Amino acid sequence: MRASDSTVVAVNQRKTRKDTSTTPEDDIIMTLQKRVSAGTGAMKSDLALTGGTVVNVNTKELLRADIAVKDGIIVGIGDVSDKIGDDTEIIDITGKFISPGLIDGHVHYESSMVTLTNFAGAAIRHGTTGMIIDPHEIANVLGKNGIELVLAEIEDIPSSIFVMIPSCVPSSSLETSGAVLDAPTVTQLLYQDGVVGLGEMMDFPGVLAADPEKLDMIEEALFLGKRADGHCPGMTGSDLAGYICAGITSDHESLTYDEAIEKARMGMAVMLREGSAAKSLREFIPRLLEDGIALDGFFFVSDDRHPGDLIAGYMDTHVRTAIELGIAPIDAVSMCTINTARHYRIEHLIGSIGIGRKADLVVLDDLERFTINRVFVSGAAYIAPKPMYPAEVFDTVRFRRIHPESLRLESRKDSDVEANIIVAIPDAIFTEWRVETLHPEGGVLYPDPGRDILSIAVIERHGRSSGTGNIGRGFVSGFGIKGGAFAQSIAHDSHNVIVVGTNFKDMALCVNEIRAMRGGIAVAYDDEIMGSIALPFAGLLSTGSVESVDAKLRGLHAMMREIGCVLPSPFMTLSFLALPVVPRLKITDMGLVDVEKHEIVDVCRG
Repeated sequence: MRASDSTVVAVNQRKTRKDTSTTPEDDIIMTLQKRVSAGTGAMKSDLALTGGTVVNVNTKELLRADIAVKDGIIVGIGDVSDKIGDDTEIIDITGKFISPGLIDGHVHYESSMVTLTNFAGAAIRHGTTGMIIDPHEIANVLGKNGIELVLAEIEDIPSSIFVMIPSCVPSSSLETSGAVLDAPTVTQLLYQDGVVGLGEMMDFPGVLAADPEKLDMIEEALFLGKRADGHCPGMTGSDLAGYICAGITSDHESLTYDEAIEKARMGMAVMLREGSAAKSLREFIPRLLEDGIALDGFFFVSDDRHPGDLIAGYMDTHVRTAIELGIAPIDAVSMCTINTARHYRIEHLIGSIGIGRKADLVVLDDLERFTINRVFVSGAAYIAPKPMYPAEVFDTVRFRRIHPESLRLESRKDSDVEANIIVAIPDAIFTEWRVETLHPEGGVLYPDPGRDILSIAVIERHGRSSGTGNIGRGFVSGFGIKGGAFAQSIAHDSHNVIVVGTNFKDMALCVNEIRAMRGGIAVAYDDEIMGSIALPFAGLLSTGSVESVDAKLRGLHAMMREIGCVLPSPFMTLSFLALPVVPRLKITDMGLVDVEKHEIVDVCRG
């Protein structure tokens, strides 16, 4: 069922009032008249790039051509001499290549731990001028107000940022989030400017069960001519067919190549992901080339990018990796530009070097190595805005002080027990599941660092659960730490506080440090905080630069190695242990979750 008439009318009235006050019809006509004049050469361009070779992803050609830009829009390609006037800035790029600005087809920018403005600035340095963001993390903490805050911030950012409205807030009924986005709220947000679709539909059981609310969200996006992103790890066969029949058109969660190719053959656009936690390019691309699969239905995404990885490279690394693995340079660029733009139906705006498109351009010294010389955003150098944020975004961590005793897991038996253990996997967001024998002491089950069995707990931090707040308790293996504890207020998707440790005292110390910082990451050892980083914006982000956050994070990683951690990205890995929609065994503030059965399970068996 589509939005009610009253909702549509109310939204359209708001849009009309906004358009009347900021962009009257006369101004629109004048803008188009200027563009026509600039295209014909009657009005001269602001900028001309001469002598370069254009990477034309529309025709898959390398063309020697000059480019003319007026008011941030490409108005000439080829011989642009008739568009050059006395005031035109001419930049000679002879011997260089010009690529369209790269696009990340799916990213939760919040994983960078910096604001969207600072994330965009770092992205542009790596030739990424476009992003399809799914602000799912902000939504889980701040709800509709958070999405509207993101949309407002985008208006002041010169780069090309489009929004997918989160579809699953919370992602599961087996966790407590800071907010809920129901179907009427999602519908209102889908009508906003800059929104290109419905974010990843993680509730695939709900879709297959024909949950009216989930289908209502999808139907509304389709009615508006917008996309509905998918999220269906491990799904194949008839279930996959049913999921796609609901109108879902893409997926970024394929666990294997065979799964990805089945989705592509069924008509899904397949996102090839290379993020900080999950990576697929080196496994999938050689198989795609070996099987002779056409690449038009594939595009590149990061999904999540930690600050250090963002500093080192962004979507440019996807292009370089693809070329290294055997994809032709122009095809690799296409998979990071026009393929993405066409999928989201924004190819008339960005995604190629074409007339009337935004002048988001990457000048390259070397195409094969994708060596960036400089980047233009709307035909100019990027100037970062300086946003102001409301006070309420810095007040989202609300739970009572935690005592060590409250993190203990009690046993109903005095004898040995069989316990379900989460097994963390390096560079992956899924987990394994094993059973170990534990030995209760005084009715309490303690961690056993010698066997790499650590205590894990999730504390509800939004102030939404009754009483003193929910605490889910369990055990985890894979981190390898020999002493101490670490915790963070980043825990997908509901972002409660998650803590792992070898003893309850250090665990409580970390959790209370996060409470005092109003969000962040903390590492403790021997009853002392070793280091921390404050993330007070929604308990997820710092307002500092990517470089400052990365410096602090590198210090915390060094501390983790000191206490024996064997995982390369322990904080990223930890953040996904609370995600109850990706297999197999996870933990939320409500307890251990069997993801495949979508139910809470006891820590102890029998």
